[in-house]
Amino acid sequence: MLAVEHDRKILVIDCGLSFPNEEMLGVDLVLPDFSYITERADDCVGVLLTHGHEDHVGALAWFLKDVDVPVYGTPLTLGIARRRLEEHGVKASFENIAAPGKRSIGPFNLRFLAVSHSIPDAIAPVIETSDGRILYTGDFKIDETPIDGRHTDIEGFAAVAREGVDLMLSDSTNAETPGRTPSEAIVGNTLRNIFAAAEQRIIVACFASNLHRVQQVCEIAEEAGRRVAFIGRSMVNNVEVGRELGHLKLDDRTVLPVDQIDKQPPSKTVLVCTGSQGEPLSALSLIAAGDHKLVHAGRGDTVILSASAIPGNESAVHRVINSLYKAGAEVYAAETSAVHVSGHAAADELREMLNVVRPRHFVPVHGEFRHLALHKKIAQSVGIAERDITVVEDGDVLELRAGKVRRDGRVTAGMVLVDGLGVGDVGPTVLRDRRLLAEDGFLMCVVTIDSQNGEILAGPDLISRGFVYMDESKEFLDEAADRVYDALERLEGEHVTDWQTIKKTCRRSLGEFVWHSTRRRPMILPVIMEI
Repeated sequence: MLAVEHDRKILVIDCGLSFPNEEMLGVDLVLPDFSYITERADDCVGVLLTHGHEDHVGALAWFLKDVDVPVYGTPLTLGIARRRLEEHGVKASFENIAAPGKRSIGPFNLRFLAVSHSIPDAIAPVIETSDGRILYTGDFKIDETPIDGRHTDIEGFAAVAREGVDLMLSDSTNAETPGRTPSEAIVGNTLRNIFAAAEQRIIVACFASNLHRVQQVCEIAEEAGRRVAFIGRSMVNNVEVGRELGHLKLDDRTVLPVDQIDKQPPSKTVLVCTGSQGEPLSALSLIAAGDHKLVHAGRGDTVILSASAIPGNESAVHRVINSLYKAGAEVYAAETSAVHVSGHAAADELREMLNVVRPRHFVPVHGEFRHLALHKKIAQSVGIAERDITVVEDGDVLELRAGKVRRDGRVTAGMVLVDGLGVGDVGPTVLRDRRLLAEDGFLMCVVTIDSQNGEILAGPDLISRGFVYMDESKEFLDEAADRVYDALERLEGEHVTDWQTIKKTCRRSLGEFVWHSTRRRPMILPVIMEI
């Protein structure tokens, strides 16, 4: 999410989400903290979406619940966003834009340039203000043979450059990748060879938003005389949107209804599904585990994972691949076969874009800090002075005034975690407790005392979950209970009846005994009942 502010009005560019890493136990989604904008909701004039990937549109439903503004984007991007909002019961006003094209939004005059990416209809906005011109590349690559024939508009970028770009922000995702990102056409050749060798059913997993890949699979399936079925809610939704808007060209006779899969010969069937990241409830994960209600992986099946594993998802992807191999399937993945190419520009393309635009000031964005640092070096290699490059982090504020750029403090930023229906109620303390429970379990200590004199009336009784198996650890638990009893008995002799002190003593005595006996630190939960 990028916020551009001028004349006290705010234009939001993209509103995406990310997925939790392995340490965020139980977390479903990660949203940006947009409290700075929600607190000034009346100043926000709209949201501009550069393309339809989840990391650019996925948080829109949560944002629009607090900030009621129009959403601007190209037809496919808005089509995908509209489906996402419908799933959450959120209504919005949508405004179509085109690339090339122009639009005024509040005090901002914008131009839009077409860029190639792994989803159709992506754009790069140029923002005109009285204080300077800003160019944001969005996610892009320079593909000489794009699937849809829509090239990155290098001539358009050059035209903007001739007018002068005061500030350029550019995609850094593949800054550490040398050379150029291969064309999508290469994937088509690989898929064609795999299809030709496959004798039974073919299952292709990819991102639901990667309509270029879906188009390739469908065209090759038609060539091979196979029908195509789509599995997974997001896949079905995006295919419908793509077909409605003409971005996905598919003969009706090629489409195989899901409920007719078992009636079609496996050698004439292709299944396109979600789950390339090993998501537990995705179509491919259920198929691999034998839990899908319609499809099970079997001997002779060919499975293609046409996406690279997002950092943090490797273990989940490998689990799915292992299950597929156990079922007897032949598996092709991006690690070992050319079944996927990135949608982001590699180092040479980033260098080319910088040479075309020649900005007065440059800010690398979109990537981990190492990607931003490497993109900075690329900018320096084309002659941009270090003083004219700023590497920023979430929450940093840059001021562009009269063509000059400087840092101007910070605003509230960070992550908001979504767990079930809860938004923002899981924070560092809760995650720490979850990790502790996952590592060493918990030990509950239940004691009943006399509220008048502190006499122990019952217990201590110990209950273990995830720490030791109680039926096999009776002697250990009895000894632990004795230690707690002794400590509480000393308090009784001192006529201590304060339950906070009793809980603290219970936790300390039990924790010390457990640590010295097992070298483990389970979460200890004292439960003190007073009578």
